Amino acid sequence: MDELPEQTVHCPFCDARLTLLLDTSAGAEHSYTEDCHVCCQPMLVHLTQDTDGHWQATLEQE
Repeated sequence: MDELPEQTVHCPFCDARLTLLLDTSAGAEHSYTEDCHVCCQPMLVHLTQDTDGHWQATLEQE
């Protein structure tokens, strides 16, 4: 079983530094909602995969 990639990000609400396990199961470009581990606000996580297979997450307020 493959391990989920991790990325360190900052919450778009409280700016807390978080390490997310990225849900890559839905393909090379998709979005999902995850609550901030500090302030519990819903963050929209946008995932993209580049041609080398590296994942990049960007966050915004939902």
